[in-house]
Amino acid sequence: MHYLATILFASDSEPGREMTAANRLRHGHFFGDRARTRRIGGLTLAEMRPTVPEHEVESHTHDDAHFLLLLEGRYLSSAQGMPAVCAEPALLLNPPGTTHRDCFRGVNGRFFTLSVPDAVWRRAMAERRLPQHALRMSGFGLTHAMRLCRELRHWDSASPLVIETGLERLFDDAAAERARDTGDGPAWLDRARERLREDCLHTPRLAELAREAGVHPVHFARTFRRRYHCSPGDYLRRCRLERSLDLLRMRERSLADIAASCGFSDQAHFSHAFRRAFGCSPGQYRIDA
Repeated sequence: MHYLATILFASDSEPGREMTAANRLRHGHFFGDRARTRRIGGLTLAEMRPTVPEHEVESHTHDDAHFLLLLEGRYLSSAQGMPAVCAEPALLLNPPGTTHRDCFRGVNGRFFTLSVPDAVWRRAMAERRLPQHALRMSGFGLTHAMRLCRELRHWDSASPLVIETGLERLFDDAAAERARDTGDGPAWLDRARERLREDCLHTPRLAELAREAGVHPVHFARTFRRRYHCSPGDYLRRCRLERSLDLLRMRERSLADIAASCGFSDQAHFSHAFRRAFGCSPGQYRIDA
């Protein structure tokens, strides 16, 4: 297998010529060996394994944007929010023109990629404010990407629509990440969001949040939705569900225990909310993670 995997078909490029000048990687090219791949309207999906040792990976630039879902292995990345070495499932967004030296430590691992052509990225940018730097996305983006990875493994005639819809959800997740990180909103709004995240097991009233912020409840609700693309109640539930993602990786914890630890009334309520948010059951997520 050659140094960079050709993600589509043999006719797309000649073996050994996937790298362009100045260490630029074209659409759909990564340091890995593909196990599965599909292309839909310019989007390229692939499940891959690393093939290049860490010491052989040089700084390189990706022409197009891509989402990278770490499934297994120890991954080194300079993306915002990543630890020095990541050994758990994680989703990274690399905008067009990202230059980095991200790589696996060793060649044991698995990853899923969704490569986005320039025209699709520019259209998404016109509709949302997307991040301009590489970053690790939150639990919602992670689970949405896992669903797309499962779709690649179990492809059928409905899969193209599932993928296109899933990409829109990832773009929405990315826009929400930027809104949380920019800090260009009123300080009271950031404080309110942090309170909901840090104390997600407590359910405050809207009037209480607005009183602490020093604004009218209607203004609070409208501003919150405009900035974070959801209501305060929806955000609180998202925080509880994201909390559950970490607990689900602790396989000794029962689903009932996790439901109670995350503020849900019972396991059935937790499972329903989880499936509605992520498109899979907590048990299925636990298998994939």
